[in-house]
Amino acid sequence: MPTSYTDQFWTLDPFAPPGTGTLLTVSVYEIIDQNDDDFLTGSGGDSINGIDITQTYLGDTVTVIIGGAPTTITGATFYLANGTQVFTPTDGSILQDAIISTATGVPSQTPIPVADLAPPCFMRDTMIATPDGERRVQELRAGDTVLDSDGAPMVLRSAMSRRISADELRAYPKLRPVRICAGALGNGLPNRDLLVSRQHRMLVSSKIVERMFAATEVLIPAIKLTALPGIFVDDSVETVEYFHLLFDRHEVILAESAPTESLYLGRQALKSVSAEARQEIYAIFPDLKHAKSDPVPARPIPSGKRQKKLVERHAANQKPLLQTEIATH
Repeated sequence: MPTSYTDQFWTLDPFAPPGTGTLLTVSVYEIIDQNDDDFLTGSGGDSINGIDITQTYLGDTVTVIIGGAPTTITGATFYLANGTQVFTPTDGSILQDAIISTATGVPSQTPIPVADLAPPCFMRDTMIATPDGERRVQELRAGDTVLDSDGAPMVLRSAMSRRISADELRAYPKLRPVRICAGALGNGLPNRDLLVSRQHRMLVSSKIVERMFAATEVLIPAIKLTALPGIFVDDSVETVEYFHLLFDRHEVILAESAPTESLYLGRQALKSVSAEARQEIYAIFPDLKHAKSDPVPARPIPSGKRQKKLVERHAANQKPLLQTEIATH
């Protein structure tokens, strides 16, 4: 079954941009991932605003003048069957009407992961497990110690945040968080309602996981779990402040005592954070800037279709996502 998203766009082709001084106006369109494979491509019937996508380019940049100062936004460009081209950010930027200065387009096509359409992060006041007990995510700083899901201590390398206003949430509903109600994952977890961004992955550990993947645990985006009771996009949230937690490697940590991921530093995932945050990450991990392969994730991350099948089986069998007891420290 196709999955739909909404996103913000400018109408332009960075590879052949309009003249300097041209006004770019923001439009909000529906995106359809026709085969629900978590990628947008020029084949398979994926569409934007009801028009088939024919080509996709990831990594284009557009520099605009906002408030008299230049701002560069990195994103993805889609060529559509009606001959138009549209650009959307993948660096966490919120578009606004602006005057174009310059633009550059990458030469080669690349499938666009839907995960790039929104960053993975925790909402303000989420409680994170540390050796000294639970602490609010906004209180954590680089150098602090956090516990992984097995109780081992890890040094936090960076904590980054991004605030989204009520107007931005109304204009771009994809930025609204997923609420995972207390106990919705099973085994009483999370122990309080947990709010995360749509693409933030939660750990699933069950007999169904073992049968499907020959693994005891996998990571599934929160938005995929909304087919289950007690997990939904929370439209009542008026403003959002999201936080990223970064360690030496991808980790499973405890948020509201539930196992979930830290920021994953895959090449595509890096495109979903702001340019400023990305530069901070490169300063901490300079080798990432020239990496030719993605790091190993903390747990297996199934494909989109397999994620959907896993959730369907849990729903049909009314089995909790966390059948294995998790230490809550």
